[in-house]
Order: sequence, then C-alpha cells, then structure tokens
Amino acid sequence: MFDPSGSLTLSVVVCTYNRSDILGSCLQSLAAQKAEPEKFEVVVVDNNSTDRTFEIATSFAEQFRNFRVISEPKQGLSNARNRGWLEARGDYVAYIDDDAIAYEGWVSAICDFVGRRPEVGVFGGPFDGFYLSDPPGWFPPEYGSLDMGSEERPIAIGKEWIIGLNMVFRKELLPRFGGFSDKLGMNGTTTAFGEEINLFLLMHEGGEQIFYVPSVRVRHLVRPEKTSLFYLISAGYLSGRNHGLTFRVERSLREILASLLFTGVKGVLLFGTAWRRPFKRTLYYALSPLAGELGALMEYCSDRRSRKAVQ
Repeated sequence: MFDPSGSLTLSVVVCTYNRSDILGSCLQSLAAQKAEPEKFEVVVVDNNSTDRTFEIATSFAEQFRNFRVISEPKQGLSNARNRGWLEARGDYVAYIDDDAIAYEGWVSAICDFVGRRPEVGVFGGPFDGFYLSDPPGWFPPEYGSLDMGSEERPIAIGKEWIIGLNMVFRKELLPRFGGFSDKLGMNGTTTAFGEEINLFLLMHEGGEQIFYVPSVRVRHLVRPEKTSLFYLISAGYLSGRNHGLTFRVERSLREILASLLFTGVKGVLLFGTAWRRPFKRTLYYALSPLAGELGALMEYCSDRRSRKAVQ
C-alpha cells in the first residue's frame, strides 16, 4: 500500500492552468509508469483553472493512490512550481509540463540515475516534439525538441540548458536557493520565460553541477498556436524582455545596441543562403534573435524609467 507519511524517492509535479483538453494525456502517461507506485507520487498543482482541469485531475487522484491534487491561488507558473515542491513528500522533485507525455520508463530512469549518482542534485533530459496535425512546411524541424547526445554529463552552463518541462531537483536544494522567482515565467495567459534558467544559474554558482541525462526522456506537444511565425518571433522578443532579470546581468545601452547591430547583420547575411530553406524559416532564424535584442532594449528602457520614478 502507498504510505503518504513514508519517505518517497520521487515527487512528480505537474503544474497546470486551463489545459483540460490535454492534461489527461500527461496524467495517463504518469499512471502508466513501469515503476512501482510506492516509489513515486504525482502532485498536480491547479493554478486557478476555470475549465475542467480540477475535475480531470481529481478523477486521477480517485483512481490512483499515489496521485494528489493541490490548488494554488496565486497566479503564475513559478508560484505553482514552488507550491509543488513545498507539498512534495519525495527526496527528489521532478517537473513535467502538462503538455508533455512521459515515456513509460521515465520515473524508473530518474530513480536509477539518483541511485547511481546521488551527488548530482539537478538534472534533466531530452524531449521529442510531436504535433496534433502536420506543421507548416516552413516550420523549423528542431523546434520543440531537445537532444544533446547519448552521454550523461554536466551541461556547459551559458551555452546549453536543460528545459523546465523535464527537470529534476534534490528537494533540499529548492528551499536553499529560494525556489523559482515569481518575477519570471508564465502568468496565466501572459507568456514569459526565464524562471528555470535563473534558478539553474543560482545553483551552478552555488557549486551544484547540472547534468544532462539522456535516459530521462519525454514527449512534448508543440501546440498549434506555436506553429505561426508571429508566435515564434514574439517568443524571441519576450525572452529578451526578461534577459537581465533571468541572467542577473546588467548590460549598458552601448552593449545592447552593439549586440542589436551584430544580430541584425547576421540576420541579413542569412538571406544570402535563403535558397537552402523555406523563406519563412529564414525569416524565423533572422528575426527571432533580433526580436530578443529588441526585447532586451525595452527591458533596459523600462528599468531606467522605473529608477527615475523612484528618485
């Protein structure tokens, strides 16, 4: 029998907001894990959903003894993730997005890795993108997937990252480093990014190695709204909009403008090889980094206005 008061190896946290149409697939994949239910629990954090999310999550909790549902009233993915680890009973906390599907050996792979490498407190793995319908022909084939090879290794912080939809922490590290910043990340229907990178950097600077573990693999839905050029360029802009806060760096106006110019020139040069790929894909490759630098410029201007306002 599942003992909720006992010591668990793993707590799997699924944070969700108004995703009743796809949440069931994620939870079903967790219910179908090959690992014994006594080794892990699933904590679904409902972040103020107004659709059938709570009903669907509760139906799984009624069917499977190692499932629980928690309501987090403070809006924002970071708040939901923090509530998840606060509620977790496991020694490790794994996060999987509500639009992801775990392969049936996912939990076992996590437990195997922590058994072999207990000194590693932060790790994540690859994911395979999938679609509900065929994406446009121009759509970048690498988007929505991550694969950094077949070797277990520390990642090169600053050059590569594991992604928040498939990440694992030793639980005691999360309160030590303050959890996820509620100034970053998705907030209801407002798109934003950066909260996991911000935390990874803090942990890395605190002496923790962050590992890539290829066996810890999931599938990730590339939702239809993400297959438009407008969405991709907007995502680049929003990533840049939080660049300073995410990376805890303060670039001068001269540095931002120089980077903006350099990125623009690189984008123009891409059109010299545009014949190699669909034109809209070239537009994405050229404009997304440029939009990121424009976002960083807007962040800089907004920060300066805020400083003047308090003087």
